[in-house]
Amino acid sequence: MDKLLRRLRYLLNRRRFDDELANDLEFHREMAALAGGKPVGDPLRLREEAREAWGWTWIDRLGQDLRYATRLLRKSPGFTCAAILILAIGIGANVAAFGFFNLMVLRPLPVREPATLLHFQRQAPAGYASVLPYPEFDFFRRHTTTLSGLIARSRGSLQMEGDEKPLKVHFVSANFFTELGTSATLGRLLDPTRDEAAGADPVVVLSRGFWQRRFGADPSLPGRIIHLNGKPVTVVGVASDETSSLALEIPDLWIPVTQHPHLVAGSKLLTDYSVESAGEEVWGRLKPGLTPKAAEEELRSLAAALRAEHREGIWENETLPSEPGGYVTSILGRAHHGTGTKDPSEIVPVASLIVALVLLILAVACGNLGSLLLARGVAREREISIRVSVGAGSARLIRQLLTESALLGLLGSAAGLGVGQLIMSGLMSATSTPAWLDPSPDWRVLLFCASMGLFSALLFGVTPAFQVVRQRHRATRTRQILISAQVAASCVLLIVAGLLVRALTHASADPGFEYRQVVTIDPELGNHNYSAAQARTYLDTLQGRLRSLPGIEAISLSSAPPFGNKTITMGSEFDGRVLKIRMNNVDPLYFETLRIPLRRGRNLAAGDPNSLVVSQSLAELAWPGQDPLGKPFDVAGRQHTVVGIVANAHVTSQQDKSAAEAYFLATEADLPSMVVLVRTSASPESLVPTLSSLAKALDPRVMPDVQLMKNSFQRRLQGTQYGVLSVGILAFIALFLACLGIVGLIAYAVSQRTKEIGIRMALGARPANIIMTVMRQFAQPVGIGLLIGAGAAAALSQVLRKILFGLGPLDPVAYFSAIGLFTLTVALASLFPARKALRVDPMQALRND
Repeated sequence: MDKLLRRLRYLLNRRRFDDELANDLEFHREMAALAGGKPVGDPLRLREEAREAWGWTWIDRLGQDLRYATRLLRKSPGFTCAAILILAIGIGANVAAFGFFNLMVLRPLPVREPATLLHFQRQAPAGYASVLPYPEFDFFRRHTTTLSGLIARSRGSLQMEGDEKPLKVHFVSANFFTELGTSATLGRLLDPTRDEAAGADPVVVLSRGFWQRRFGADPSLPGRIIHLNGKPVTVVGVASDETSSLALEIPDLWIPVTQHPHLVAGSKLLTDYSVESAGEEVWGRLKPGLTPKAAEEELRSLAAALRAEHREGIWENETLPSEPGGYVTSILGRAHHGTGTKDPSEIVPVASLIVALVLLILAVACGNLGSLLLARGVAREREISIRVSVGAGSARLIRQLLTESALLGLLGSAAGLGVGQLIMSGLMSATSTPAWLDPSPDWRVLLFCASMGLFSALLFGVTPAFQVVRQRHRATRTRQILISAQVAASCVLLIVAGLLVRALTHASADPGFEYRQVVTIDPELGNHNYSAAQARTYLDTLQGRLRSLPGIEAISLSSAPPFGNKTITMGSEFDGRVLKIRMNNVDPLYFETLRIPLRRGRNLAAGDPNSLVVSQSLAELAWPGQDPLGKPFDVAGRQHTVVGIVANAHVTSQQDKSAAEAYFLATEADLPSMVVLVRTSASPESLVPTLSSLAKALDPRVMPDVQLMKNSFQRRLQGTQYGVLSVGILAFIALFLACLGIVGLIAYAVSQRTKEIGIRMALGARPANIIMTVMRQFAQPVGIGLLIGAGAAAALSQVLRKILFGLGPLDPVAYFSAIGLFTLTVALASLFPARKALRVDPMQALRND
């Protein structure tokens, strides 16, 4: 420790120590001269020995190496610019990927004390759910001692007077903004003491965007009364958009959840314990000094106490597992519930795939730059030989070459930081992310960027440094390995991009049913406290009026319509295997409306509530090698019988070709939550206003959500489309870099074999033979690279299985198309340097020797 402190002291006072040493040496030299004695020695050597003793000589040497490397790079501006450009592309892609990961996982949300915020979900042996019934939330809020506050949020829509389109509304607990630390742009925000009290006047807070769009940023708006669903509501303020609202989609309005029954006629949100209710997403703020485990234990005991009073609504042995609530990952995903075990998160495999793809880009870039350094080593042969002859050892030369690579890597990382920011800003602008999701780099991104620069320097610099120092620049094995690596990485990216393009095309063409002429009408009767009998009356009347319209072909009901926001999953065990089954309650006309073919057996029939129709995938997974018809199927202790098998339609999970789906006959109890599906023979767009008017006319309180199913399908595919675009860009960048590297190496090979080519031409060799002679040495590494790339793509594409929309991960069209595209592009690009060989003058080539 004393030694380290002494060295740090010298480092911090280096200039003073150097001056003192110089003065001491000068003093001793003068004294020795006056005394006529022996000289004290070489001052420069003595100063270097002193610095060695102080322990920081390596800083001086590093500085010398950096200055020398800087001079060399400045002397070769073309090479320097090309190297920085290549690294900027490779590192920039990785910086962009890490930047998104940082935004999604590592960077806290811009809210007050994000580290103390927890997000809760329900879990029990009977099932799981992402939302809590409001009464359960309210019970926890009143009795918790480990949480300083609980926040609730549910989504909905309200019709504003004078507007055709419903507004997106978040019904929140009144402490929502206080707990998040949100400030008001105008007026005030929700106040728990005023806006949640009994008899409080209805109030609303506007989002900044809605305030600007709808009211022209009118500063006098607070205090004005607007009408939502025909009810007067007072605008109290406008929320700032600089703080997260715990959702990536910014709503138009925030309203206290206690006002839900006032604004939504018949709403039973505040009293409904059922898992089918809209429920509340719940966050809690942990008290200082307590752990999430303590909060979970307390909520578990509170849930058990509440179950004693409401056995029908609270599950037995219910727990409330938590996750960090101050990060973007806690606000992703849709509302879901089901039985059995919860599906694993899809973020990990997707993130792994992205990491693998961007690292491939970096591998291509480093392989390319390594090849350039090998070729550049030939030009430095004389310099290296001179330095060796004056005593420079291999270690000293390698250190100098690695310093040059490190300098290049850091310059490339600086440029890559800019490229990464451009990519992030462009993608976030294209996807309309909220303003508070700030893509600017923080210390994690800067550290990652610098690390990638040094890591890249090792990748592209180590092998060329040893080759150059050992004077093995003519060895081709290293270059061939680098070529194979570039080809393999490019091939993987092209194949993955090809698979995604094929999958998107396949999904757009055939999701398993005919959706283009279907319109969905969701009257949300359950939110208006419709009883089963009232819902039956409403739905029967609506269907009767719809059938009287021209252009209507079929009408049916479904609890989980295709491409909707509702998913019901059930875990069932078959011969020791647990299958996750997507459940859907439908009426007998469902398959006709969506044109899902019946493969075997019969359809569901009215008056047969214990019948069940399964998809072909479920039949094959649950009863392999057996006849599924007549098999019993248990659902929550109730026995059903399989009466029919339909084609795989992927109506609730169209990404997974092996998704198991089960269709049950809807019961009277299901009717308040049913959605109407309408198949039209005419243009569905032209019928939407009519269908919406009919649904509203039956009950003015109902604000039906009318959607074209093809629009819902396109929204569901949007994520895949962005993925295809991103991977496609990466693939073509890799192809460009690989072509650039191979073209450069062919040009280098031509320059090295000029004499041989001249002799061959003098002896009468044909142009085709000359080109084959030049190109032959690259055929083997390219072929090996293609084989490795195809194998790696086959392994990597297993991650994509769930988004291939029915395609296999070994789809031959994607593989052969990608390999063909790569081979053709590289062959065409190689012709330009290869033609240089045909222009060699035999006589001139022989004279140059």
